[in-house]
Amino acid sequence: MTSLLRAMFLVLLGSTSAGAQTPETGTISGTIRYVGDVPPSKRIMTVDSVTFLHNDIVVQAKTKGLRDVIVLLDWKEQVPADVKAKPVLIDQRDMIFTPRVVTVQEGRKVRFENNDTCNHAVDAQSIHRENVFNVTTPIGQPFEFKFKAQKNPIPIGCVIHPWMRSWILAAPHPYHAVSSADGKFKIEGVPTGKHKLLLIHPDTNYREAVQIEVQTEKTSALILDWKTLKR
Repeated sequence: MTSLLRAMFLVLLGSTSAGAQTPETGTISGTIRYVGDVPPSKRIMTVDSVTFLHNDIVVQAKTKGLRDVIVLLDWKEQVPADVKAKPVLIDQRDMIFTPRVVTVQEGRKVRFENNDTCNHAVDAQSIHRENVFNVTTPIGQPFEFKFKAQKNPIPIGCVIHPWMRSWILAAPHPYHAVSSADGKFKIEGVPTGKHKLLLIHPDTNYREAVQIEVQTEKTSALILDWKTLKR
């Protein structure tokens, strides 16, 4: 293992709201911190000669929380998606995709909106042909798509503005999350028992797996310190 890994598993009573859990399920919550050296941001020039700074590793200065880490339960059984669930939204605005990283359960729609001042495209590349497409997204004309589950994050680009990037992880179950700006995540309704938790930082392709035990109507808390994002 190439990173400094510090995992703390805590069982917290009464940490979930009434009705949030069903029998034989619990919650996984955690924080992912990057304690290594953050590389300098890259300067990117747009087609309009506008420059902006971008960094693949986004760390909150105060907490060291690492943003945009996919957290996924290694769960083999397929779980039907909620057909009434609202689509997961990705916006094209200011010539970037927001959010940069999302997870979605197979069967649930992803909605791409263009709220920018110019036309964009959504270019999905995958080893699975059913997840490959390239469509134009004019201003104010959203596009929706249902991705098939696959193990690796799907890179999403814009052929009109090649610096634009997003990542989508399509899972066969609902037990997944993405770390927020402070490095925190939460997965509710996880079946009780011992599980392997997969963690992926898409922009660097850094991956780790940790073991965690979930107890009924309790929260298992995890803290990870990563010193490097190199494989």
